[in-house]
Amino acid sequence: MVSMNNPSYKAVYMHGFINDAKGRKMSKSLGNYILPQEVIDKYGADTFRYYSISGTEPGFDLNYNFDDMKVKHKNLTVLWNLHNYVIDLAKNLKVNPHDLKIHKDSFSIEEQYIFSKLNSTIKKVTELFEKYRLNEIPWLIEELYLELSRTYIQLTRDKSSIGSEKEKKLVLGSVYHILMEILKIFSPVVPFVTEGIYQNLKDSFKLKEKSIHLHKWPDYEHKLINEDLELEMKHISNVIQNSL
Repeated sequence: MVSMNNPSYKAVYMHGFINDAKGRKMSKSLGNYILPQEVIDKYGADTFRYYSISGTEPGFDLNYNFDDMKVKHKNLTVLWNLHNYVIDLAKNLKVNPHDLKIHKDSFSIEEQYIFSKLNSTIKKVTELFEKYRLNEIPWLIEELYLELSRTYIQLTRDKSSIGSEKEKKLVLGSVYHILMEILKIFSPVVPFVTEGIYQNLKDSFKLKEKSIHLHKWPDYEHKLINEDLELEMKHISNVIQNSL
């Protein structure tokens, strides 16, 4: 570094130790240690990566908890089911969603909300990456795809099943577009799951790019962000979840 007059790193991300659920240091004498391979064999490498990144706050220890790991694994299943939903809906409509043009002037309140959520999330995630606040990123993306599944798809159930052809295509195009953007911003966190989903979408819809990791980082449209609407819909989402 001195001889080349060039620093090795511009920034260093430091996290603490990984402790057991009670906050104790893992050791053989206590018998409370967990091998990474045990977790990977049961839940997959991406679940472990997902959980670890979201839990490693800079400078603080991570208290490993199997129950939290299970939640992350369950949430990744929701993300996986979203792409199955897109493929099934596209087959029923006999439409390639990649070819659909989304006309924002035809948006109902549901589309206004979920596109606001998408663009505000891209904006925040981009800023967090630039500031190395890595542990905050998975939570924002998780909230987005859970809202896509549990709120938008629930609210548009009638449009996607008994609505007009225009309404069905709007739902399909919206979910597909948002899912693709989620895959792009989520791929650094869960590279294998996002790639697996993308490859299935690529085969189903004849996408040109070979990998999700070769896509450009998405931009956000500030004019589509409506913070007041997102707050209102958050309350509605809570009501929907409590009624299920």
